[in-house]
Amino acid sequence: MKQISIVKPALKLALIGVTGLLVACGSSGSSAPADASISGTIVAAPVNGADVSVVDGAGNVVVAAVKTDANGKYSLVIPNGSLGQDLIVKSSGGTFTDEATGNSGTAGAMYAYASAGSISNGGSVSATPGSTIIAELVMNHGKTKAEAETAFAAAFSYTPDMSVNPADATTVPAADETDDETLAGFRAGAFSQLAMDLGLSQNDQFDLFVALAQDLSDDTLDGVDALGVVAIGTTGFSLQANIQNRFSTALVNFKANGRNQTLLNNAQIGNLPFNKTAFTYVDPTIPNPVSTYKVEYVQMGDMDAMAGKSTFTISITEHDDTPYAGADPTLVPTMYMSSMEHSTPMPTTVIDPLGGGEYKVTLYYLMASQMMDGTSMGFWDLKFTVANGEFAHFYPAVMMAMGDTLQVRLKGVADQIMTMTGMAGRTYFIFKESLMEMGGPGNYNFSVFIAAQETMMSFPAVYDGSTLSGNVVTDATVEISDDDGASWDLAVDGGNGVWSVTGLSLTDGVENQIRIRLTVNDTVNDELKTTDGFVRDPDVNDYQTFTVTPGSM
Repeated sequence: MKQISIVKPALKLALIGVTGLLVACGSSGSSAPADASISGTIVAAPVNGADVSVVDGAGNVVVAAVKTDANGKYSLVIPNGSLGQDLIVKSSGGTFTDEATGNSGTAGAMYAYASAGSISNGGSVSATPGSTIIAELVMNHGKTKAEAETAFAAAFSYTPDMSVNPADATTVPAADETDDETLAGFRAGAFSQLAMDLGLSQNDQFDLFVALAQDLSDDTLDGVDALGVVAIGTTGFSLQANIQNRFSTALVNFKANGRNQTLLNNAQIGNLPFNKTAFTYVDPTIPNPVSTYKVEYVQMGDMDAMAGKSTFTISITEHDDTPYAGADPTLVPTMYMSSMEHSTPMPTTVIDPLGGGEYKVTLYYLMASQMMDGTSMGFWDLKFTVANGEFAHFYPAVMMAMGDTLQVRLKGVADQIMTMTGMAGRTYFIFKESLMEMGGPGNYNFSVFIAAQETMMSFPAVYDGSTLSGNVVTDATVEISDDDGASWDLAVDGGNGVWSVTGLSLTDGVENQIRIRLTVNDTVNDELKTTDGFVRDPDVNDYQTFTVTPGSM
């Protein structure tokens, strides 16, 4: 509880006078403000023998250089009188063993920019590729620390924490190593992987950090700044429009790199940046691979993809902007979870040509890639293959469904498949396709897309004539009710997994319930599917429910 002073004014003055006298006389009870003894790690990979100093915003030396040890660690003392200003921990020189290639390298400049008052005695300040890019944005491109961190997070999907000492990504985590230390080391390794993927040497990555900051000076990581294309030092290479996509790929590639020993799974590496420009390659793991085409992704609608139906367009051109004229591209979507991977349902026509190298793409995400709070659950990889075997990857952020129900599930009873835990009822995935007002207020058409699981990588659409486990679906029946099951309307089979019903009576602007039942007859099974895979118990487990709000977005 806050204490309220009841010292009288006269007494206060007396106390002030006595206190002032004691200070003036150098009372033994006084103490000088403490200097700040700090430590940290310099990591491109851990840099041995680097010169680490502290300078102020004008470049004046505050603490003379000390050397890092073989693990990239340093310690030094900052005078208290300097702690009230912005300070930069600066590293130069030293040697390292590159995480991605295993080559020996000589380090260039690395920085960690600390705002005034943020360093205290016993603190830790580490310099990494991420902290170096942020410092470059502040020192050379006029951004505040907060602005630089915001731009960096938008480009790379994380904010570097300078208080964390990154671990060596090429060694198995020590018993006392924290998850944050492991992840920070992994992310440093991803920048080494990016340099290798771009055809740069291990020493060139320090020029790459400078170039990435220059690119981000206009707040967008796209290969250009306000003056045009960004060169990577004197390497002869420049950043390209797909550089953010290349960093996402570098994260994936470094995870698969045999030198990576962090043991992090697909969810633990964090959310991948989603860049909507990608280049095609025959083999993107070859340093500086040749690319023929550029692919651009445009989400349809105002919101990013959510678990459920997703529709977007891709535009394919040659690098001189000539529209693509080859065979229609193909798509393989894969969700890489922490310990497993799976595909997702797609309609019979996934990619619809629009002409001029543009295509409409429709798929149905089984799950989100991140939770509401941003915690990663893995990542979606959309692999588009075009002419000559070249392909491009996109890593879209798929959010959890909000608002109306976007998908429900029913299960087979006798209709079973082999799963990771043994034989179990086949899952039928039912996605909201559309809800449209037709013929006057309160009168709606409702459509769903239905797919069934064959394997973790196969989810064929369900319609009369489709095949499940080699058995032809001879008669599928979809029933829909808008009155809590008092009556049921038969949905019409569109022949492609989409089933539609007309004339539903729904109230605009409020939540309505739409029940759905599914019966599938094939050459082996003839049954109504249930919510739990157990024998039908009417009014309990023989239907699922969509919540819809007509008239809402």
